[in-house]
Amino acid sequence: MPLVELTGVSKVFHSQSGPIQALTDCNVVVDEGEFLCIVGPSGCGKSTLLNIIAGLETPDSGSVLVKSKPVTGPGPDRMVMFQEAALFPWLNVIQNVAFGLKMAGMGRKERRERAVALLAMVKLSVFSRSWIHELSGGMKQRVALASALAHDPGILLMDEPFAALDAQMRDQLHVELESIWQKTGKTILFVTHNVREAVRLGTRVLLMTARDGRIKREYPIGLPRHRQLEDIDLVKIASVIRDDLRQEVIQSNKREYIV
Repeated sequence: MPLVELTGVSKVFHSQSGPIQALTDCNVVVDEGEFLCIVGPSGCGKSTLLNIIAGLETPDSGSVLVKSKPVTGPGPDRMVMFQEAALFPWLNVIQNVAFGLKMAGMGRKERRERAVALLAMVKLSVFSRSWIHELSGGMKQRVALASALAHDPGILLMDEPFAALDAQMRDQLHVELESIWQKTGKTILFVTHNVREAVRLGTRVLLMTARDGRIKREYPIGLPRHRQLEDIDLVKIASVIRDDLRQEVIQSNKREYIV
């Protein structure tokens, strides 16, 4: 039984310049424990797809099921990480991680133990009392990841979480995220513009079209773990996906300028 199932999902946004077709008849099935990466041109609907699964947006048509139940809004079984770490600057690191647990009514001792364990998982134990402004971009994203994992969600939805980081930090976080995924068995949906990153992390990669928000193609990734961005086989697969992506953008531009 699929953990996440989207059937015929479409979404239109309305602006002053007219309707914008964000998603069109999207069908996606995600199994429990999968690491699904989603790539596509800017504005193709990747984030909208993630937000609909999170319950932050509602589709205009189609169905969205998690564990065979309709998604009607956000829930603790699905946590979202964004490109910019959503942290509270007036709280220190451990307080940020424990904040959601406090709001859920968890006792002080239990939530502290949980926060300490999560900070150890993301390798930030020695920074537990640091303030957010004292952290690097990569460290902030680690805090955001620990905060997202605090409620022990089954599904982690990640919207370009490493896009603003330098290559060295991104590579380090790839290793750490992969390790957390393998240890916890979480299901991860990961949106990125970086095709190599998608092949580095994913069990599958979905490519979306440049217009109308359709799923164009699916690429199973059967490479062994732990992968490196420079691996020859990884580069070959990424090149195939990148070529398909490039052709999609070219065709989209041709359609856009036909009068």
